[in-house]
Amino acid sequence: MLIALAAALLAQLQPLPPQLVALDSPEGEKLLVESTARRAFFALVGQFATQKSQAFCGVASSAMVLNALPLAAPIAEEVAPFRAFTQDNVFSAEARPALTPEFVARGGLTVEQLTFLLRANHADARPAYAKESSLEVFRAEASRALAAPNQYVLIDFSRGELGQDTGAHWSPLAAYHAGSDRFLVLDVARFRYPPYWVKAADLFRAMETLDLDSGRSRGWVWVGPLAGASPRVEIPSVQHRILRIVLGAGSAVFLAGALCGFLFARSRLRARARG
Repeated sequence: MLIALAAALLAQLQPLPPQLVALDSPEGEKLLVESTARRAFFALVGQFATQKSQAFCGVASSAMVLNALPLAAPIAEEVAPFRAFTQDNVFSAEARPALTPEFVARGGLTVEQLTFLLRANHADARPAYAKESSLEVFRAEASRALAAPNQYVLIDFSRGELGQDTGAHWSPLAAYHAGSDRFLVLDVARFRYPPYWVKAADLFRAMETLDLDSGRSRGWVWVGPLAGASPRVEIPSVQHRILRIVLGAGSAVFLAGALCGFLFARSRLRARARG
């Protein structure tokens, strides 16, 4: 009974620990307005995704930044012919020989594996391990990236070190507030925690924890566009207009046919009634 109750409680959106500041609170909104390193926020918020399973936090985070980058995306099967990186198609032909959805579903992604997944989708990715770096290096690199165009930072950390519930987790950073020395985490497990601001020192300590799968500490991955990679595929305005005209004409023909069918059926019914 107690186990079932605990599971039910954990299934709900969790309150943030007091040392974390919710983005949608008055203080959280103020931090975003005052932040000068927030360019990543506006690019990422439009691509905000919820991880599709408990082990797919790194996959969802990767899809978010890949969609924010000016890269050619594959056709998304569920919305074809439109293109987007999804939590399914990021397992590209280049990625699958070494990394499959089934493998990730069993235990998530290490820093090295997430870096490989991003590179397999033609992004530039540079890993860093917290225990082999320093808070000062992390703060400088992450804050610089968050203020620049087409640069993103994904973090791998232990939730318990932030006073959250248990487990390791991936999410993208979206902004840095120098006055309070806080980073904004866009948590992709939106069924567990909302976006929040966290002290840089606390976040770095959570990244210094050991990842048993890799035998190294957790850390972060800097992501940007790969030089020479194919640019984002835009729908030309003329073709877009033609597509709209074709779709509109098709809809009109369908409606006209339906109306004619209705009128014909009604006329036959009336003819039978008169007969």
